[in-house]
Amino acid sequence: MKGIVHILATAMIVVTSPVWGQAPESVQYRHVYTFGSKPGIHPPKALNRRPATVALGEAEHPYGLAFPVGVTTDNRRRVWITDSGTSSVHVFDPASSAYREIRRAGDTPLQQPSGIASDSLGRIYLTDSANGSVFVFDENGEFERSLLSKRRTKVLENPTAIAISGDARTIYVADPPRKAIVAFNREGETIATLILPDELAEPSSISLFGTELYVLGSSHRAGIFSAIGQPRGEVLWDGVSFPMAFTYDSRHRWFLVANPQWMTVEIFSEAGQGLGAFGQAGDGVDQFRRIDSLYVDPRGLVYAIDSRRGKVLVFAEPAGVNSTVPAPPRPEIILRRP
Repeated sequence: MKGIVHILATAMIVVTSPVWGQAPESVQYRHVYTFGSKPGIHPPKALNRRPATVALGEAEHPYGLAFPVGVTTDNRRRVWITDSGTSSVHVFDPASSAYREIRRAGDTPLQQPSGIASDSLGRIYLTDSANGSVFVFDENGEFERSLLSKRRTKVLENPTAIAISGDARTIYVADPPRKAIVAFNREGETIATLILPDELAEPSSISLFGTELYVLGSSHRAGIFSAIGQPRGEVLWDGVSFPMAFTYDSRHRWFLVANPQWMTVEIFSEAGQGLGAFGQAGDGVDQFRRIDSLYVDPRGLVYAIDSRRGKVLVFAEPAGVNSTVPAPPRPEIILRRP
């Protein structure tokens, strides 16, 4: 059993592990498919892409993904994957077997697409770290506008992670060079700028859970802030010394945390109860060498990104246990490489 620790300004609340034998039934997930591997789902033809450097991982990625960074899904259940290695966004539609590659946002070529998120209205927000932009795509997947006006003074230096409030009115963008998270309204006007402490500098992921903003820094510490940037404390997941990534499943009200020590995704309730773990290290289609990012879609499917291996693994709870997610079609039927 695992616990969760909230370190507050004046007190520390520790949820301790119960005695052995009192743990509830472990939550289990199964691997359902993988984007970017030979036996998995990949573009039907080789992509035109810039050469991947050593810093971006493997030199050759014949199955489409070079260095995936972020993932989200839209209201049509299409899967959007940002890829800094191909300077593009891959859009997969498992329902229709369609694939699309986005290389431009209007007249602007994508350079280093990074963070991506969808709002409650079906819009997609995309950050480009190289040109300091945030682009908006409409519910049909077409480019709508740039969130930040080009006529204004440059607000972001190197935007990465992005999160959107439940009412779709506030967009939070991490800007690591400035050690800050900037909050914008839908018109692109700056609402607030949150300057992060050193231990949370260079945030690798940000997430909104209700009215609280969770920030995972490069030092593998997760801080909690109010929606307007007031510090609320720190969260530590018992047994996970250096979390690489995390996300929150609002359907089940639990956290999913990447534990690099065992190369697993561990599950914690909001109360801090360890509920289970899944995943394993390796080079197989259902294995990863790193877990660089985590995302859970509205149906409860969990997406785990292994950037350097150029793949995105998808997991679901077994049908009939705690999940209403149907088993997906076989990957080779969804997309076939000629």
